[in-house]
Amino acid sequence: MDTDARYLKRKVKAGSLDVHPTEKALVVNYELEATILGELGDPMLGDRKECQKIIRLKSLNNQTDISTLANEVITKCKLIHPSKLPEVEQLLYYLQNRKEKTLQKSDENFDSLR
Repeated sequence: MDTDARYLKRKVKAGSLDVHPTEKALVVNYELEATILGELGDPMLGDRKECQKIIRLKSLNNQTDISTLANEVITKCKLIHPSKLPEVEQLLYYLQNRKEKTLQKSDENFDSLR
């Protein structure tokens, strides 16, 4: 690296929210942009990377208060802006009511082959 590179600037851009395909979890997509700045603050080198954070919701069950859990998720995960509260609540409601039959069906198919 050049000796005149002095600073690293990081920028995080929020992306989409989704549910995990198999687990009781939310998937937060975001973009991380890192730029190396020279002495005068001029960009010398930059890189972008698509990232994901998985928020596992072990306490989620039929009795969970969705509104309280959504507020807790937003408070603890700085990647989710508070304006996304309705979307988080909707995704949590979906996860709460999603059937967990996908793994059982594949086990039944396997049993029938024995």
